[in-house]
Amino acid sequence: MFIRYHLFYYMIGILCFVLGIYFHWLFFFVEIFYLIWLYQRLSLYHVCICFIVCLPIVWLDNVQEYPQDTIIQGTVQKTANTYSYVKTQYGLMKLYHKEPLSYRDVIKANVEYLQWNENKNDNAFNEKLYNYSQKVWIKGKMKDIEYVKQNKGLYHWIENQFSSHQNVENYQRLLLLGQKDEGIQDDYKQLSQFSLIHLFALSGMHVHILYGLLYSIIGVVISKQYAKWISFIFIGLYIFSIPVQISLYRAFFTLVLYELTKKYFNHLDVLSFLIMISLYNNPYIIYNTSFVFSYFIYFIVLITKDFRFSYFWIFLSTIPIVLNLNYQIPVLSLWVGLFLMPFIEVFYSFCVLSVLFPVLEMLLVQCVYVFQSIISFLEAIQIFFTLSKPTLSFFVMFYILYFYIIYQKSLSKNYKKQMLALISLCITFFVYGRYKIYGEMTMIDVGQGDCVLLRQPYNKGNILIDTGGHIEYDIATQIIIPYLKSIGVHKLDYVYISHDDLDHSGALESLVENFKVKQVIRDFEAYRKIGDIEIEMLEHTYSKDINDQSLVMYIRLPGFNMLTLGDASTNVEKELLDKYKKLDVDILKVSHHGSQTSSGVDLFQMIQPQYAMIGVKKNNLYRHPSLEVIERLKRKNIKILRTDEDGMFHIRYYGKKYVVYR
Repeated sequence: MFIRYHLFYYMIGILCFVLGIYFHWLFFFVEIFYLIWLYQRLSLYHVCICFIVCLPIVWLDNVQEYPQDTIIQGTVQKTANTYSYVKTQYGLMKLYHKEPLSYRDVIKANVEYLQWNENKNDNAFNEKLYNYSQKVWIKGKMKDIEYVKQNKGLYHWIENQFSSHQNVENYQRLLLLGQKDEGIQDDYKQLSQFSLIHLFALSGMHVHILYGLLYSIIGVVISKQYAKWISFIFIGLYIFSIPVQISLYRAFFTLVLYELTKKYFNHLDVLSFLIMISLYNNPYIIYNTSFVFSYFIYFIVLITKDFRFSYFWIFLSTIPIVLNLNYQIPVLSLWVGLFLMPFIEVFYSFCVLSVLFPVLEMLLVQCVYVFQSIISFLEAIQIFFTLSKPTLSFFVMFYILYFYIIYQKSLSKNYKKQMLALISLCITFFVYGRYKIYGEMTMIDVGQGDCVLLRQPYNKGNILIDTGGHIEYDIATQIIIPYLKSIGVHKLDYVYISHDDLDHSGALESLVENFKVKQVIRDFEAYRKIGDIEIEMLEHTYSKDINDQSLVMYIRLPGFNMLTLGDASTNVEKELLDKYKKLDVDILKVSHHGSQTSSGVDLFQMIQPQYAMIGVKKNNLYRHPSLEVIERLKRKNIKILRTDEDGMFHIRYYGKKYVVYR
């Protein structure tokens, strides 16, 4: 038949085409090889159909331009602590506000448009693509709201039925409305680290549990066929009355569409059809984690449903995706997931039933207590296996081997060699991530502040110099630690703090609390050798000025010599010149972010660096770096690297040679 069993092939063609346009051009080569295979496997007729269904993607341009009009009217689609997603006449917007807003509120407001944050660190969260994946094209801030009209519905009725017990309400809100309140953030963070968040994020599992509950209750009084469709109607009303949850939509539509079209479609056809519609609607959805997890895992469920220990094969399939998100694998997550699944089913059932029958709230209280006890226990015993962010080649090779094993297993053929190859690939990837053959100096972009990572080859030692810091957010957990994990660094041997300014040491406490740090050095010490790196602190008079109390470090690496000055002023530079005369320096970490109180003439009588590094925020209030310092560096023919323009940059050394990567 034209559709049955073939729609999957067309979906793969569209998916490769979208990935080629919106992710990486190499997928165009995958598309070509796929079409050749499709021609050999089926016929030219199917190749032509695949080509035709890909064409609409070329003309899709969903991104909305920022409007000139600053007065917007719209309906709140989703709320968080400080912002809401609002559907307006100009498309979906992310708007920050101070006034409390609720789901489905109708508003009219005057807004100031903002640009998407540009995170220039490697492997960092991309705010723009994340919001594009949800069809949120515009970002702004509400200056004032002209009016707010509440629009009550099923969502608000469910909300009003929640428990007065705050802890219980937090879980009811999470499991029934898909919203995270502040009181549940710590538990949610732990679930994410344990790779168990899919059990609590609203998903297909919850739809099937809800369907089972409704079908059982309604089926008592009417026939099973009518009970099925009435259950579908109730689930549809519920799903479309709460903020959009991609995994819920997928589960609901697969249930209903299969029931309507099972004469023509199988489950795989239904899934393929939904993926194609999603890609046509918004190609950027490939960057949506919920979309990837929900549709991919459901696909794996379909192809492994007849396997023994199918949960193992599902877990194995998610390893590259989990690594791409968290850069680590919780060692016990497979067994914990198996243990928790039946408990979550009971937990969710009580959440639903407690809304309808408040007398059951006492049982829900016990569920919350038991679950939080489990989380505390897991936190105490859990072991994380840190690897690094998977490369594209690792993804490709992993899934080629994985699906070949699945194919062999489905035919009851031996797959030991392929499984050994998959294990070898994972071991190779682990070694590749942790034991680099080169050393590297990386200046991490922490905004207005300094943070330099020294990573030695073959894991001989990892050193961080300063941490940066910010009053409004935690740089350690949001920038430094994710980057370290993404490159396979599982511990820091030493953290040096030049001085106690916020922009140099503000993230230290959180870093030590959330990451393994062997030793913190904040005081003067003459000399220390760490692996192949020698760190000598240069002596100078430590005045009462906090900037002049900065540790001045002369660092000798195999590939180059480096001088870091913290925020030391020209007074310290003159004193260093009088004492040390000449120093062989290739890389200078410019003092005080290029302030005019630093990098004076005396400094460049002592050193002649090839590169100067400046850690500084774009359009900062201090107007760093000063034009005077920049001109002085240029006159000396010193190449300038600065985080406000270059973002994160690396100086990589191989033996005694080094290369700069911006």
